[in-house]
Amino acid sequence: MRNIFLKSTLIIFALFIFGCSDTDTVTEDVQDTITSGGILRTLEESTDLPIGLPDSSVNLLLEIQDAEDGNLSDKIEVYASFTDINNSGTNSRDEVLIGTIPNSEFILGNRLPRAEVNITLVELQTALNLTSDNFTGGDRFVIRVELVFKDGRRWSNNNASQTVLGNLFLNSPFVYDANVTCSVPEDYFVGNYLMEKTSAGEDPFFPAFGQAFSSTGQIVNITASGSLRNFVFSYYPDPLGTQPGQTDPGFASSYNMKLTFICGNIEALGTIAAGSLGCGSGSIGQKNAIPPSQYDLSNDTVVIVNILDFEPDGGCDTGNYPVTLRFTKQ
Repeated sequence: MRNIFLKSTLIIFALFIFGCSDTDTVTEDVQDTITSGGILRTLEESTDLPIGLPDSSVNLLLEIQDAEDGNLSDKIEVYASFTDINNSGTNSRDEVLIGTIPNSEFILGNRLPRAEVNITLVELQTALNLTSDNFTGGDRFVIRVELVFKDGRRWSNNNASQTVLGNLFLNSPFVYDANVTCSVPEDYFVGNYLMEKTSAGEDPFFPAFGQAFSSTGQIVNITASGSLRNFVFSYYPDPLGTQPGQTDPGFASSYNMKLTFICGNIEALGTIAAGSLGCGSGSIGQKNAIPPSQYDLSNDTVVIVNILDFEPDGGCDTGNYPVTLRFTKQ
């Protein structure tokens, strides 16, 4: 990977990032979005579809936000598609409308209305014309929701701002992956772990800002929801001068990492919790390596996870690079 950043470029980049990460800027972006559009904030999410449990379902609790506290919103349309990962796409299905939630079925929350989305595996199979032989562990149903205003305007992932889609507090992605999974014990890979980078390769900004993932490690608290494991970590955590050649302080950006355990494989997704960290086009993120890491349910003392950092690269034109993370139970 070529390093396209000179020291002057890095200084400009740092000033740009710190400005974009400012809380006031995020708040203004959110207010502008709600004033001109709509948000479906995810309050609760359960999207595992375990093999062998035909009564398993996708369950979402969404909070409706618009400029008039939900009064502009007419309905929520729910769509589904299917991605056949194990059989080279043979059984994949295009998106179809599977249900509509009118505003008469909205639930009054603390101040804003809410809506429940509940879709059983059987309903998904029927809507997408799938038999039980057409999917297995590792395949994926994709649920998309769309907020429709009374004046006909529509809001979903295709026209929401990156501030909304990538913000951990707002949590309004509009699209949810419902993975076909195998059962994972609730206490597996849960609690405090030391996360260390064990791979040799460095990120494109090294050494000026320290390491994106520190080799000295940081303690993270991992929580569970079905096959999903979630934790928050500090990205570019190094203060000024802690790494050889480091000329600028680390960004210490708060990031959220989701690790999904899917029938032997680990899928990773890392996103910034608030604000942005990039070069003007979205934020730097992390995704699972290809092929993905694997796990062993008989041992969670040490878990190895391979990811691609700078995937996406936030408009920095660097491309991604591989990272190996070791998690050691504390």
